Amino acid sequence: MEFMKNARAIFALVMLNGIKPVMRSPLWLIVMLSYPLILVFFINIFAEYAVVDALVGGLISLVVMSGIAIQADIVWYKVELKFQDMVVASPVSPTIYMVGIAISELVYSSPAIALFLVLMALKGILSISSIPMLMLSMLLCWLSALSLGFYLSTRISDIRHIWALESLLSIVLSMLPPIYYPMSLLPEWGQIVSMFVPTTHAALLMKEAVGIISLMEHQRLMSLAVLLIWTIALMLLAKRKSVWREP
Repeated sequence: MEFMKNARAIFALVMLNGIKPVMRSPLWLIVMLSYPLILVFFINIFAEYAVVDALVGGLISLVVMSGIAIQADIVWYKVELKFQDMVVASPVSPTIYMVGIAISELVYSSPAIALFLVLMALKGILSISSIPMLMLSMLLCWLSALSLGFYLSTRISDIRHIWALESLLSIVLSMLPPIYYPMSLLPEWGQIVSMFVPTTHAALLMKEAVGIISLMEHQRLMSLAVLLIWTIALMLLAKRKSVWREP
């Protein structure tokens, strides 16, 4: 019975924040797709050999943006619409609320993710054997960005600050690290710094999965461990430090 109640709550949030907005304004699908696709386009023009790296980078950017975008929606509902006050007064828990809004964000990004997977298949770098690692890396990236976005949304009440922070986080997590380009292009100090960013490890795992690079066993395990540690740490941060009820 409790499961059915939670499932209905999640479905209602997905309809409210995902399916209905997309049906009313399909332009949002194009907006979600344009950012990574334009980067792939320019990389293809100036360095065609690197377009396979860029396709992996595009996938990571999409899941990161999908996770981080939760903060703008939650702040909008909380500050402008006072919707969160109604949710707080209802039996819906913070976890169910976050899951519902998070899945609704995937409604926007799922067509773009599907397109990038098709492009990778057309390039001949996507195979059945590569899909499990691709999905695992994307899932951990999404959960990390989602947890960070949810935590920040409960700590910041000005939508203007959220928009600025969302853009900054997208740059730090999906533009500067070596996800669109090979890590070897960075100087040694840049490679060291990039190893502290979770999306770097997701990119390494995904690029190995599709055959772009080859990792040694300890490198693969280290990337998995770092990505998993970041995910768990950010999920714990969101669970324990998020402010659900206003003081």
